[in-house]
Amino acid sequence: MRIPEHKVDEIRAAADILDVVSGFVRLKKTGRNYTGLCPFHREKTPSFNVNPERGIFKCFGCGKGGNVFTFLMEIEHLTFVDAVESLAERYGIALEREGGSPKESREEIEAMYVANRIAARFFFDTLQGETGAVGREYFASRGWSTDTQRTFGLGFAPNDWHAFLQYARAQDLNDDILEATGLIIRKEGGSTYDRFRNRVVFPITSVSRKVLGFGARALAADEQPKYLNSPESPIYNKSRILYGLAQAHRAIRDQDAVVLVEGYADVLSLSQVGIENVVATSGTALTPDQVRLLARYTRNFFFLYDADSAGLNAMLRGIDIILEEDCDSRIVQLPTGEDPDSYVRKHGADGVRAAIAQAVSFVDFITDRFRAEGGLDTPEGKTQVIHRIVDLVARMDDPIRREFYIHHVAEKYGIYESVLYRELEKELKTRGRKRIAAPPPEVSRDHVPEILSSGDIPKEEKRFCELLILAPAEIKTEVLHHVRIGYFHDVRIQKFLHVLLEQEEHEGKIDIDALWGYVEDDVTMHTLLADMMMDPIRPISDWSQKQTVTPTDERRVLLDAYKNVVRLTLEHRANTLQQRLKHEQDPLLIERFLQKQRLIKIDWDGISAFENIPDFETEEL
Repeated sequence: MRIPEHKVDEIRAAADILDVVSGFVRLKKTGRNYTGLCPFHREKTPSFNVNPERGIFKCFGCGKGGNVFTFLMEIEHLTFVDAVESLAERYGIALEREGGSPKESREEIEAMYVANRIAARFFFDTLQGETGAVGREYFASRGWSTDTQRTFGLGFAPNDWHAFLQYARAQDLNDDILEATGLIIRKEGGSTYDRFRNRVVFPITSVSRKVLGFGARALAADEQPKYLNSPESPIYNKSRILYGLAQAHRAIRDQDAVVLVEGYADVLSLSQVGIENVVATSGTALTPDQVRLLARYTRNFFFLYDADSAGLNAMLRGIDIILEEDCDSRIVQLPTGEDPDSYVRKHGADGVRAAIAQAVSFVDFITDRFRAEGGLDTPEGKTQVIHRIVDLVARMDDPIRREFYIHHVAEKYGIYESVLYRELEKELKTRGRKRIAAPPPEVSRDHVPEILSSGDIPKEEKRFCELLILAPAEIKTEVLHHVRIGYFHDVRIQKFLHVLLEQEEHEGKIDIDALWGYVEDDVTMHTLLADMMMDPIRPISDWSQKQTVTPTDERRVLLDAYKNVVRLTLEHRANTLQQRLKHEQDPLLIERFLQKQRLIKIDWDGISAFENIPDFETEEL
């Protein structure tokens, strides 16, 4: 069922786009806007802009743009309705639907989120009750305070085969949905039972605080496996999530660094003592998706893994991926037999911070690892480690970083840089690594542009629509009824003008802020609106702020802009006719060509009203 427009408007007004976007992007105030690295494409120089005054975002690199709904639709792959519902829940706004109640059927994905949210509440409440005493004792033995338990939503699954299942059914949850999320298991005969029993529970959430799945630790000594996770599902993919990111993302952004650990306990213990920029890979090797997710907030990674061989090997695998994504990795070396949880218990937050401050580069880490294993005792061993390091350097896109590391390796091993550069070139060729494409050359506007339905919008058409957006409501309506949509060649601009007319017809006026409701899940139109409302050069302002502009001037400025659009169309049509005349000397084509030439040469400056502009929209070429 459709969400009423007034509810959509209420949610959009309540949602702070700066707050929402900051959950995914590290932003810095730049004038009236906030800028950061775009989360939708890979870039080194920030081109992603957020304007909180207008509630819009725009990337001038990849072109994506829109409002707070668009951002969630793009970043979390949601439908328009899902994005609205997510923000309604986040900002505590009761949602209603036209023609039905909020509890009517939803898509399976949303139902799975609901099931997980209810399960998280069940486990948390159980922990607080009489049944949860054993869970509270375990958490207390680990030194995790009540506040930490609440911050991370920790819970307890009772030692009962059907406790949660019965609770879920009482909440009208469907068994098929519960099975799809992995909360229950169905046996061959059709009977079902709870997956998590007699375990402490760690909810795994997204940055937007949606519960994606659960990790659970057994309390009985003979219970296997020790750790049990939710199975893969449409909403839970271990390779794409990081435990603790929902709590850590702001600290990661603010400190411009992330501390990577392996398990839930490491995250909880470090976060509790104030080291909040910490996330865990939860028993899986670091993946490219996880690195790209973290790169939205920082490009500085600190490995704080267990000092055993498994932890060291995991760090080695992770370094490759981090460098591939053009991020920097440093390794915190803990004493043998220590893990982050045990280390922070012994040495406290200051001890951990001191260890992080002494983190080494991947070059030094690999060198120390080979030396500890006796790999540097022979020329062959030294050759092997250098080849390994050069292989890693070749993964970097930035030539300046490669230059720095080659110099560092040369000094460390006493090797000529020229030798290392030759090896580096061989490795680059062998890997066939893609280079960063050079930006396309600017297109001259001195000639008549070829107008397409995609790519850049003709500047004349975009400029007219930008001015129309800034004009007072009564001027918008008056001007809109005088323009010929057929004179605009870009299909996106045509659709935009049609949407304005539709809104004016339905509501009796044009309201740009309410225009988002007419395009809903049309991301292309969201991008166009954001593009016109946040120009990278011209500061955003309102007509009322232009102290020297009168209503007459507003019409004149719009008229001049519209005349430029019409002249562009005339020039384009004349150019098309001229091309055709090279191959066919049709008298009718000649007459039409001469007519266009005459219209191009008329006194356009002397045209003082929209109704005086020549009308040639219906002419065929």
